[in-house]
Amino acid sequence: MTDAPVASSPSTARRITSAVLAMWGSRVVAIACSLALMPILFRRLPSAELGVWLLLSQSGTLVLLLDFGLTSTLIRRFAFLRGEASAEAPGRAAQDHALAFGRLAATGRGLYRMIAVGVGGICWIGGLIFLSTLELDPELLWRARCAWTIICVGQMAALSSGLWTAAISGLGYVAPVALISIGFTSLTLLVQCALALAGGGLVSLAVASALGGIALRIAAIRYLARKEPGLAAAAGRWDRAEAAGLMAPSLKYFLTEIGALMLMRSDQYFIAGYLDPKTLPTYVAAYTLASNAAVISIAIGDAASIYVSQLWRTEARGSIRAIVMRSTRVGMGLMALGAALLLFAGPAIMTVWLGEGHFVGAAVMTIFSAMLLIYTQQSLLFSFSRATENEIYAPWYIVAGVLNIALSFVLTPTLGLPGVALSTLLAQAATTGWFIPRSALRRLDIPARLYVRQVLVPIGALLAAACGAVWLVTEGPLAPVQALGKLMAAVTVASALAAVAFWRLVLDDRLRGAALSRIGLTRKTALAGADDVGSAYALLRVPADRVPEK
Repeated sequence: MTDAPVASSPSTARRITSAVLAMWGSRVVAIACSLALMPILFRRLPSAELGVWLLLSQSGTLVLLLDFGLTSTLIRRFAFLRGEASAEAPGRAAQDHALAFGRLAATGRGLYRMIAVGVGGICWIGGLIFLSTLELDPELLWRARCAWTIICVGQMAALSSGLWTAAISGLGYVAPVALISIGFTSLTLLVQCALALAGGGLVSLAVASALGGIALRIAAIRYLARKEPGLAAAAGRWDRAEAAGLMAPSLKYFLTEIGALMLMRSDQYFIAGYLDPKTLPTYVAAYTLASNAAVISIAIGDAASIYVSQLWRTEARGSIRAIVMRSTRVGMGLMALGAALLLFAGPAIMTVWLGEGHFVGAAVMTIFSAMLLIYTQQSLLFSFSRATENEIYAPWYIVAGVLNIALSFVLTPTLGLPGVALSTLLAQAATTGWFIPRSALRRLDIPARLYVRQVLVPIGALLAAACGAVWLVTEGPLAPVQALGKLMAAVTVASALAAVAFWRLVLDDRLRGAALSRIGLTRKTALAGADDVGSAYALLRVPADRVPEK
């Protein structure tokens, strides 16, 4: 196997393009629906009930993450199968591919069933115990217990459908699975909006959530049967060796997930336990804004990492470096723009979104921005490193999670909400924030100096420019007075900077020349491959002769 730089094939290029666009589009739609739901809940639910719902809904999401790492491992294994099949003789590849797929699918199905029952049951009992420790009136406590039971049943059904979404993604249909997922997620959120407007409470919101997860499972199974009928119908039986081979890396990733949950998803429990639960909605709303910026930023890594897995076991490894560098630059650039908006347009955003008096404060928002900039970088590089089945991060995430919880016990009572956020930032910076980038770059054979020069330096400049520009239009002498005006001005300058950054940091000379040629600003003839201009694949493609050497 050679590591020579090789340009990606047109079919791979188109699939990466579709995957990135679909992932971005799906997450934007999901974010828009969730942002639309939040103000409705703020206005329709009493503050205590709203805090309980936010706690339950976020905890329900965690159930899906507790899959022992099986979904991630299966996606990678299905991608390995597809990549290996493409390098073999067509006849043999089809036969061997179907046999391997059937064995892998049958084994994964059995593992998912066991995980769904075990994780769902433990989370259900643990949730009921935790609810009993909160100071809630008896009627609200009863409704909270019913809602949590319904959420757990729905999440168990959704968890068991991970096999089908893993198969669809691993086989290369990243865009379709993203669109299917967002379709049902959006429908669920819209139904919840309607229920909240009609006066529904915890139980009705939980029922909508559960039915949405079950519907997604049915849609995923039908899509795979239609798109890959031969593979979907492939016979397979439980294989103990296959199960052991799956669970070995999966358990390592599961420990990584546990650490990540303790690091990034434990804040609400300390707020509920140490502070006034009525402050939870304001904190969650601010964190939702910040985390959504990170979700959009890392989408490119989630989409492209599957193709890194397919390339890892082929002779086209040289293309991996190009994908990683370009994807990381794009993702970090988006988060830099998001951080500038959060820092200087945060009060205006919250006022337009939820009304006056719901901004969590400049200190907390500053910590969120720093925390999620670090998180975006480590998540992108983490995804690409793990795409090669490099499962070495569990100890670091466990240490980070334990450190975050320890700091939260100290800083939450003394500093309040800023202490909760600061605990996560300090724990992350001391552990995963530096170790993941260093180890991932080494695994992917990317020199650190090259990464600093081509990613960190330009992104740092973009962050500084964005902060200055957004501050000028929101707080400067000519800034609008009304919150809506501030928000529109901030989005305008951020969009302009995004366009400039795309032109200078993403497109190379060849693609810029081709773009100018297309719009008639130059008479130069577009070079070979200029058809890629205007495509989102321009985010990822680097010609073979431009792939930097070590």
